[in-house]
Amino acid sequence: MSKNLSILYPASLYPKASGGSLRTLNMARLSQNCFQSLCVYCMDENTTYEGDINGVHVFQSYKYRNRIDKYSYYARGLFSRNFSLKSPDYAFDNVNSTIFQLEGPYFYNLLKGKGIKKYVLNEHNVYWELLDFPSYTLKDWLYGLFASKRGKDIEIMALRDSNHVLVCSERDKRVLSENVQDIEDKITIIPNCVDFIQYMTYLEHHPRQANESDKITVLFTGGLSYPPNRDAVVTICNDIAPDFEDNVEFIVAGNNPPSIKKPENVTFLGYVQDILQIILQSDICIAPLRYGIGTRFKILEYMAMGKPVVSTSKGAEGIDYTNYWDIIIEDDFAEFSGKIDDLIQNYAMREKLGKNAQQLIQQKYDWEIYQKPLHDAYEACF
Repeated sequence: MSKNLSILYPASLYPKASGGSLRTLNMARLSQNCFQSLCVYCMDENTTYEGDINGVHVFQSYKYRNRIDKYSYYARGLFSRNFSLKSPDYAFDNVNSTIFQLEGPYFYNLLKGKGIKKYVLNEHNVYWELLDFPSYTLKDWLYGLFASKRGKDIEIMALRDSNHVLVCSERDKRVLSENVQDIEDKITIIPNCVDFIQYMTYLEHHPRQANESDKITVLFTGGLSYPPNRDAVVTICNDIAPDFEDNVEFIVAGNNPPSIKKPENVTFLGYVQDILQIILQSDICIAPLRYGIGTRFKILEYMAMGKPVVSTSKGAEGIDYTNYWDIIIEDDFAEFSGKIDDLIQNYAMREKLGKNAQQLIQQKYDWEIYQKPLHDAYEACF
């Protein structure tokens, strides 16, 4: 395929990538030999950047020209029927020789306004389901109040008019197909994955440090601006950690921790540069999520590092797991602490779960497995 691929991403990729952006960057890496050139275009309020991230060329520009432009953008986000996310103008310099890939539906009106009809839609989530999340900020509440129906309408139009749709799971494909007619045949499932070799290499070169205390560490990671993760931290502080003595320490790693009263055996680390080191040093990893959508990169990372995981079924949604073989699933928070305690008391079970989890990742959730299906999806649409 001799065309270029321009990927429009709705947020910042530099200086650090979020969980959602890992899907974009890894899929771009897998697609590079399909195209003559490939670039991910993104925007940030404070930082510009041009260069490679994980082997993928990224062009990041300023999101707003000035404060007036910023407030105007917010107003359009609330009230405009034709609202679109922004992307730098130079992403459209060679429209005739370029295939566009939208990371989410809200670039739809931007492409429509430029007369671009051929594009691939990469649905990281079923976005209209995000509108069911509780509102933790005034901005989220206002958006839900004024723009939720408009947002779903845009997503449906973007799905209907796309040449192809990439989704994370069978469940996402089913939901989209049930709500939008005649799109099932143009949907390809590319699950969220990890670069398995990267984790094996890390484990080879970073042996776990000896534990100088008798403490067991239980880890939760994630961006804490994301409402389901914030809710999980509240659950840890109120319903899980108080069930344990001080010899069990709960570690929460992620930016923007909530300002809540926490037990003495809970530690907030904030943003961590080397999250793999924190996972490596933990004994048990958890994902006590009550709601949310999509596949959790945190669980894929836990498993790739060979850690035993206790999660809710919502937390492990989209992963083809076997309960009590490669993960423990518990939806009753009255029992969740007991599942953690069972693992604390049973080292052999922790080892078994961790090894089986690594095998699951290697067999089903390594990005390299999906290189050909992704290439086939591009070839089929153009």
